[in-house]
Amino acid sequence: KQWYQRRVRATKNAVVVRSSAPPKQKKKVKVFLTRSSLPPLLLEDSFSEIGFKMELKEASFLSGCHSKVKYDLFWCGCDGEEIVKTRLQNRIPAMKIACRKGPMCQLINLMHELFPGQFAFLPQSWAIPSQYAAFCHYVFTEKDTPKDQFFILKPDEGSQGDGIYLFRNPMDLTQGTMSRNSVVQRYIGDPLLIDGFKFDFRLYVLISRLDPLEAYLCHEGLARFCTQPYERPSSKNYHKTLMHLTNYSLNKLSDDFVRSESDNQGSKRTFSSVMALLQKAGHDVGRLWDTIKDVVFKTLICIAPLTKVEQLNSDKVGSSGVQHFQLLGYDILLDSHLNPYLLEINGYPSMRTDYEIIDELTGTTTNVSSPVDVKVKKEALKGALHILFKGHPDDSYCQIVGPDLDEETKRYVIFEDCRNLYTMFLKRSSLRKGSMLGSSGFRAFVRACRVVDILESVTNADLDLLYINICHQSDSSARCLTFLSFYRLILTLAVRAQPDVSLYEALRGFLDKCFENVAKGNGR
Repeated sequence: KQWYQRRVRATKNAVVVRSSAPPKQKKKVKVFLTRSSLPPLLLEDSFSEIGFKMELKEASFLSGCHSKVKYDLFWCGCDGEEIVKTRLQNRIPAMKIACRKGPMCQLINLMHELFPGQFAFLPQSWAIPSQYAAFCHYVFTEKDTPKDQFFILKPDEGSQGDGIYLFRNPMDLTQGTMSRNSVVQRYIGDPLLIDGFKFDFRLYVLISRLDPLEAYLCHEGLARFCTQPYERPSSKNYHKTLMHLTNYSLNKLSDDFVRSESDNQGSKRTFSSVMALLQKAGHDVGRLWDTIKDVVFKTLICIAPLTKVEQLNSDKVGSSGVQHFQLLGYDILLDSHLNPYLLEINGYPSMRTDYEIIDELTGTTTNVSSPVDVKVKKEALKGALHILFKGHPDDSYCQIVGPDLDEETKRYVIFEDCRNLYTMFLKRSSLRKGSMLGSSGFRAFVRACRVVDILESVTNADLDLLYINICHQSDSSARCLTFLSFYRLILTLAVRAQPDVSLYEALRGFLDKCFENVAKGNGR
């Protein structure tokens, strides 16, 4: 009755008083957060802005956290833990393997062989120590190698700039470097500069599903600047880390690091502010953005098949009803011609929004909020949650990979066909468990695909010898085929079958014949 009376015409001043509807209650989401750099308040605010109220449970460790409660989201800063019942989890099992510098570079280089010029966004790379001889050949015998060319070494599993250094001569590589897996890349000596400083971008990519692959790119990101003015590398300055490396973890320790309340000033800025600056300078930022999206798309279709294969080693993949997703950090450098180069993919991008100030007198530490980090990471997180909980992106993300691919881009998923053929015979492998193909599985592949009939002049003995040679060339100590070594093997066979066509056409034809023969055998 009272609610009705508030809506009738008031006698005084003849004013119509209407009652607004009672505020709609936000839907509650149960979240389990542990061992993560993600600030709980940032997560709570992000949920609130998309219409949800967060109920949070925090734990500094997972041991003993078995619970009968089923959470809507389990956000963990480490890999593989699945003792918490949840609908969504922020880790895709085995994704960290494909994001390592070594496997990622090998995958992109293989695609570059199939599609010359289409995967040139990765600086020329060599896996160390396995490709050390090829690297030396490039440096000492290739006529196109500039005499003043510098290279950069990155540990395969390194992070935050640890172990990275510039060098010129392969003989400069230390014995410690040669004893662990690393990647050597051609150093981009002509980066785009702003105010005389080198910088790179940290962009955020959400893989909402791995199978089928579904991924989105955030429109906002970070621009991270060096703290010393840039000079082309030389014997006098190549050791100056803060001139050549854009890693925030290194530059933040410099006395020259400039912190700013503004988006477009200081040593850390927003991606959008730098793009606005480039547009003002007359650059075609629309074309640049399309090129960056192309880089993200092509790297994702490279690493997704390997991730699926490596998941066969994981005990956490088969969780019923759990949707695994992952927020990746793409580090991209622009050269002076605005060509983007992929530096690396960070599987665990920091979501911290503050920094530490240490009082030199007392030694006490104070955490201070960083406005740029808050803005960028809230945008990335809020948009990701919108996709995961509402099923579609808001204005902060654009879709990069979805179920519908045009005819041109379908050519690039040939790695997925290689994976399907590889996993088809893993079950028949002599290995009890794992993502590597043993001798029995290889022979099953030869028989079922009728490889001898496809190549005609090749015998089973020839194929066994090729299998042994490829196994010895792989990084695996076991006498078996990893996914990458299997790919090299079938590419070798494909070229023998059709030596007069392009690599892509040869591989495509060989795969089609294999699947056709398997289908015929199953139909008998």
